[in-house]
Amino acid sequence: MSNILVVGPSLKLGGVERASSNIANAFAAHGHHITFLALFPQSHFFKLQPGVNFVEPLNGLNAKRLNIFKTIGWVRKQASHLKPDVVLVFGYFYSAVTRLALAGLKIPVFASDRASPLFKWPIHVHLFNHMVFTLFPPAGLIAQTGQAAEKQRAYFKKRTRINVIPNALRQVQLHPDLTRQKTVLAVGRLTDHLKGFDRLIEAFAKIGNQDWLLVFAGGDTDGGHLKKQARELGIYDRVRFLGKVKDLDRVLAGAGIFVIPSRSEGYPNALCEAMAAGLPCIAFDFVAGPRDIITHNHDGLIVENGNTNALAATIDYLIENPAERERLGKNAMEISERLNLDKIGGQYLSFILNTDNGKQIESKN
Repeated sequence: MSNILVVGPSLKLGGVERASSNIANAFAAHGHHITFLALFPQSHFFKLQPGVNFVEPLNGLNAKRLNIFKTIGWVRKQASHLKPDVVLVFGYFYSAVTRLALAGLKIPVFASDRASPLFKWPIHVHLFNHMVFTLFPPAGLIAQTGQAAEKQRAYFKKRTRINVIPNALRQVQLHPDLTRQKTVLAVGRLTDHLKGFDRLIEAFAKIGNQDWLLVFAGGDTDGGHLKKQARELGIYDRVRFLGKVKDLDRVLAGAGIFVIPSRSEGYPNALCEAMAAGLPCIAFDFVAGPRDIITHNHDGLIVENGNTNALAATIDYLIENPAERERLGKNAMEISERLNLDKIGGQYLSFILNTDNGKQIESKN
């Protein structure tokens, strides 16, 4: 079995943190020796398996912000001590920091890119990433979607191996005792412009049906700007804001239709969870994710990006066709098997434990 070092920001609540801790646990379940190296000493929301070694900075390092030069030295010191066979880093910038830290140590470093292909780094971070990966390209890069992989292939050319591996799906609790209500559900941070909730409100104002409600589950604010929009469009009495929800799975189980109107995503986990809950789902054709996740008209529906008239018509179509909602929702539940943590973890292992010539990396231990 291999000695694998997984590098992530921390174990606090967050998307990258969840993905990195999940994969570390999956690796451990496959019998490998795993160390999780956190770059920030932050709160521990996610739990690691008892057999996973956990290391985080001490003495105030990165307590407020990442000290890039001290972090490079600290990561190099930890890797020299741990002697991993391979390193997997979650986050493009963190991958560049780690790759520079391990330059010359002959330890393969794999990067897991989490950002949307449309995301633009601040210029100083972009220049740092470019400098590091020009001098020291990673042994391989894992993209979450096909569109993200295309962008990375255009950048790296043939200097690194690139593979598409989606996020593992958390276990979504089903609630067969609940009855689906006449609600269109959207989930996410209300202040995030990229979530496109304003586009959903615009589309909802255009639907013909007046009996269904539009429901938002997301707790960063009270959604004041969205409430204002709903009032201006005359639909405020048919829009609900749940704020923070302690049990999202119950909300998913009681909804009638799920819509993700995002402008851009790294990987739309909320869509995957809604599908796992058996919801008929509609997605704008944004960058990136829906076409990697939904097979149109089999387990969901994809609408031209930004076309609120088409979105309104599609919502009306599902409202008026309960049998179609049931068919799409039933097929959507297949995603739980497709994105099973053990399966996704196995795909990661298959990629990072093979060198360019296809021979498995041999453990030094």
